Amino acid sequence: MEKDAIIDEVVAIIRRHLPEKYKIYVFGSWAKGNALETSDLDMGILGDAAVDIGIMDRIVKETDIIPTLRSIDVVDLQAKSDDFRKGVLEYAKLIKN
Repeated sequence: MEKDAIIDEVVAIIRRHLPEKYKIYVFGSWAKGNALETSDLDMGILGDAAVDIGIMDRIVKETDIIPTLRSIDVVDLQAKSDDFRKGVLEYAKLIKN
């Protein structure tokens, strides 16, 4: 599965569970443009409040079955520390607003 197709699939999964007010970001090596063939995909969700743990669990479970050899990590940025969130957002690319 191509890089853009994987991102599109993750975005579709997130949108099935969360409204448009949640922003979706790609971060890490994919956002910085230095991802390798084996690099994992890091995606973050950011809203005014943390995502319900049950919803995050469903999102993670659905992304785990995307047919790719890459590891996909989806994190709720609001549930992380301020330092982590700031570090991610410094280089992150907004996918959906």
